[in-house]
Amino acid sequence: MGLARATVHLLMREALRRPFGGTVLTLGRQHVYITAGETQAMAAKVGIRLVDLPIELHREPALAKQSFVSDDWLLRSLGFTDVVRIDYSNYETSDLIFDLNFAETPQSMLGRFEVVLDSGTLEHIFDIANGFRHCVRMVRPGGRVIHATPSSNCVEHGFFSVSPTLFADFYAASKFEVNKVWLCEIPLDLPRGIWKVYDYFGSSQRFIPLGLLNDKIWFTHAVVTAPLDPRPAVPQQWIYTQTWDQAEREDRDSDAKAEVAFEKGSKSERLLNALEAWPWMQKRVMSLIVKWRKWIYGRRLRRKVLDYPYLGEF
Repeated sequence: MGLARATVHLLMREALRRPFGGTVLTLGRQHVYITAGETQAMAAKVGIRLVDLPIELHREPALAKQSFVSDDWLLRSLGFTDVVRIDYSNYETSDLIFDLNFAETPQSMLGRFEVVLDSGTLEHIFDIANGFRHCVRMVRPGGRVIHATPSSNCVEHGFFSVSPTLFADFYAASKFEVNKVWLCEIPLDLPRGIWKVYDYFGSSQRFIPLGLLNDKIWFTHAVVTAPLDPRPAVPQQWIYTQTWDQAEREDRDSDAKAEVAFEKGSKSERLLNALEAWPWMQKRVMSLIVKWRKWIYGRRLRRKVLDYPYLGEF
């Protein structure tokens, strides 16, 4: 995908939260779809200061003709001191040639990068799990991995479209701090259009029932921070681990248990825990919660409403 105008905005918001520096590794050379003037105006609006550099246009004539800047200029302007590109082929003059399908990460790339930036690459890697493992191994302790990956309505764009739970569960299992997982609704003009962004973690019920998303393009934007000893792990999907945990508790209505997966610390879980001394009441409340969620689910399907906080247009 490269760096769409909205992606640059999301990067700037992350730079505002925690400034960029050091070396960034990009998975593939990035096409950039923003001008220097737009970049400067966006930075002023977000509230960050760009590094003052001579403007450098994109290396591809068609993009340079539209005054779009180079990936080097953009990323260095955001605070990085060095930019390294990795790719399967050298057709776009990459700095490191490596097939992300391979299982072993080259020794020279272990723990090397302040930020690993995947702006639409991993979905093109057949062994996508290896791609994620490389991200974990290549980022330095305390560094960040940033993703922008297709989630819906992207047939033939790549091998995969992924759910936000993949980022949340994989990185949590690998002991990363999961800073952001945002769902982005994108128009057909993906490089230059306005993205509508929602906070995946902002809802007490993360699960998205089938059919709830509309017919627009959806991407997941994720930001995670590496632990002191980054090591990839094999995750289990959260909705099942929650269900398994629920099944291990005191005997409750089996049908209700199969239909409800409670977020830890949610109001529903706290209420049921408070009623442990009254099993008959606990079962009755569980049944009411199930009926309520079924009604809410049907209502959302009819209205096509996402139960995630709306963060704005970027």
